[in-house]
Amino acid sequence: MKTLGTASIRCSLIFLLPLVAYAGSATWDLNPTSGNWNTAANWTPMTVPSDTATFALSNTTNVSVGFPGVGIDNITFTSAAANSFAITVHGSSTVFNIVGAGITNNSSIIQNFVIKPNSYIVFTNSAAAGSLTHFTNKGITDFFDSSSADNSMFVNDGGATFFLGRSTAGSATFINAGGVTFFLKDSSAGNGTFINNGGRVAGAGGAGTFFGGFRFPTESSAGNGTFINNGGRVAGAGGGFTHFDQNSTADSCTLIANGGSNGGDGGMIAFRDRSVGDISRVELFGNGSLDISAHDAPGVTIGSVEGDGNVFLGANTLTVGSNNLSTTFSGVIQNGAFGSGGSLTKIGLGTLILSGANTYTGGTKINGGVLQVDGSITSNTFVNYHGTLAGTGTINGNVVNRGKVMPGDAPGTLTINGDYTQTHSGTLLIDIAGTSAGQFSVLDVLGNANLDGFLDPVLLNDFFPSVGDSFTFLNYGSVSGSLFIHIHDPNIDGLAEHWVVNYLPDHALLIVVPGNVSVPDQGSALFLMVLSLLAVAVYRRSGALAPSAHMSP
Repeated sequence: MKTLGTASIRCSLIFLLPLVAYAGSATWDLNPTSGNWNTAANWTPMTVPSDTATFALSNTTNVSVGFPGVGIDNITFTSAAANSFAITVHGSSTVFNIVGAGITNNSSIIQNFVIKPNSYIVFTNSAAAGSLTHFTNKGITDFFDSSSADNSMFVNDGGATFFLGRSTAGSATFINAGGVTFFLKDSSAGNGTFINNGGRVAGAGGAGTFFGGFRFPTESSAGNGTFINNGGRVAGAGGGFTHFDQNSTADSCTLIANGGSNGGDGGMIAFRDRSVGDISRVELFGNGSLDISAHDAPGVTIGSVEGDGNVFLGANTLTVGSNNLSTTFSGVIQNGAFGSGGSLTKIGLGTLILSGANTYTGGTKINGGVLQVDGSITSNTFVNYHGTLAGTGTINGNVVNRGKVMPGDAPGTLTINGDYTQTHSGTLLIDIAGTSAGQFSVLDVLGNANLDGFLDPVLLNDFFPSVGDSFTFLNYGSVSGSLFIHIHDPNIDGLAEHWVVNYLPDHALLIVVPGNVSVPDQGSALFLMVLSLLAVAVYRRSGALAPSAHMSP
């Protein structure tokens, strides 16, 4: 396979090559003298067409286009074309140039085009590759101007396809089997489907799709396309890939990286330079991967991530959630081999569930939606005003809560292997479905709990507590701060009961007191008397009550 620069230069020179120039339209004969397109005697009228070439019923369906090639406005297969044609472009620097409306297939059967090595098929102006058309590309296919791959199928079997100008892949299907597809300048993948296969033998690289280029700034787009990057089939074989370079954008495409088999490398998705992830959907499986380590700082935003593969951050930030989808990722988000200190930012309205053991070492910011940690992260975590941290996993770092923390998954225990700081705007939400362990949420803080803001007990499954019920909802190594300044719905959903919080040296209790008892200041004699009366009721669950407590004003 030639380099991108060499191939691009060759594409720019194809119009300088001499073409066989004829005028008018013609129909391929029922019984031509040969299969040579360039033989006038094979057409009616007897001329090599340059306007419209029509194929109907014929006893010769293998048609050959040799050097220097042809230029044609349109190709039409009529309903009478009962047999499948195979039009083969061959010979060094042979060019098959389609410059008009393109290919129209009314035959209801697949019509085939074969581009041999060192040969070209070129679509210019608004030419379309048509429907029920199959291209086997061992050479070069170019789309210029506003041309389109339409609804065709391309198999790049060692060949390359280039989209330039404002051309589009339309709704075509591309199978890159040892070949590659490039999107340059302002081209778009449209609604196309791209299958990039991995290598079949050890040492073989995978096929792929490139957005952007190396010689000039580009703004190509993946559109709404679907890109399936399959892994290598044996040990030492590379996986298929999709790369975004320079100013290219993933737009709203779907990017899939599948794992390799028999020890082969997984498929790969990479964002580099200044490329934009936009609202793309990323799915990673097995040893399939997303790599943003070569992207310019500070990093890249994608719509969502899911699956069980690998994410490599380097020193960059991956921002997830711009498409508002809710997804689960059970793989590993990690720094990778190129740089360290990578970080994660959650945005949008959806929920991202992390159920794997993630090892990236930069910060975690939750700016929108829910980050549910059911596995683990090794990161200091900042829950901002519109964000929520939930889950049953472990945060191996400190947590600062300016938004909302919801331990468990209605309910459950969330562990913070560090300090927990809740600011004046923060809320700790505790789900309560019963009095037994496992029926109510617990925040387990191994360090210091510096408390301010709000406590929000939420009753689930029609459960209503009784006076004297208590819930150990918060464990800590030590406690400080203003403590919770307010309890949401302190009267327990309209019942004649109140919530009260009692802070012990290493944990806090949420206790139910009678509703006909007023809620005095926590240091008053009446308040201490109420707690003393309740102590007997809750002793067996929580141990002796400490003398310091806090109630909602």
